[in-house]
Amino acid sequence: MKKILLTTTLLLVVPFASAMNAVMYQPQLRDTTVSDAQWQSVLSKLKGQGIDTLVLQWSRYDDAFTGGESRAWLERKAQLTTASSLKLVIGLAADGQFFERQKQPMPALENYLNHLRANDVAVAKRWVEVLGEQAISGWYISSELDDRRWRTPQMQQVAENWMNNTRLSLAAVADKPVAVSSFFAGNMTPDSYRKWITTLNHSGVKVWMQDGAGTQVLTETERALYLQAPSAGKVIELFRQDKQAETFKAQPAPAAYQQKLLSTPVPQGQDRIFFSLRYMSAANGVLAK
Repeated sequence: MKKILLTTTLLLVVPFASAMNAVMYQPQLRDTTVSDAQWQSVLSKLKGQGIDTLVLQWSRYDDAFTGGESRAWLERKAQLTTASSLKLVIGLAADGQFFERQKQPMPALENYLNHLRANDVAVAKRWVEVLGEQAISGWYISSELDDRRWRTPQMQQVAENWMNNTRLSLAAVADKPVAVSSFFAGNMTPDSYRKWITTLNHSGVKVWMQDGAGTQVLTETERALYLQAPSAGKVIELFRQDKQAETFKAQPAPAAYQQKLLSTPVPQGQDRIFFSLRYMSAANGVLAK
């Protein structure tokens, strides 16, 4: 019965362009010591591993990369990326307090989401000025959607409206595919999560599901149930979180595990995004863990 349901819902997913084999890069201010030559070396290694797209998780994080040398550094690395023939998906504005602020009651939440959309549009306009529309392969909404805050039908409608409105606003800047990621931690049943992901897909925004292998909140068997949801892509976590540490601490997944994944063909019609560049061998000695 589950297989029949899955087949049916797959038909509801909006078809997108050819799938990407991507890696996500999470810019940090500490990375601004990386030289152009070092960055070009990383890009060359990624291409050698079959990566065709770089996704910036964000290009503004609170006040980071909003101007000055840090913004110039990131823009230069983006220019080098497109010049290397890798495609580039631009992550927009990230709010470090998003997971707290998303708890606001309505209508404060809706006002907040409008504010996030305005920030995303402002950042997108800057990137079009810097790179030109043709150099941008897509937009990525940096706010991640979990299975806790957005459990109720009312909240799921809010999320769908937010995604749809942001997609339309970004299309007015440069009409490119828009993506967002979602993660699960057992707060919804697998079936409820599947239905929600299907609804989000109706917004026209590509939903990339995080596979949960790195955070290890759920077992592999439990994760497999959630990963049956019909998404436009999977975010493959290449880290393993230290659950004993008080603050986030992680190590790269074993090299053999990473190599096996990299050598596996991309599923037909579904984006594959490795998370993150910092944990890949291509960035060894260049990006600090």
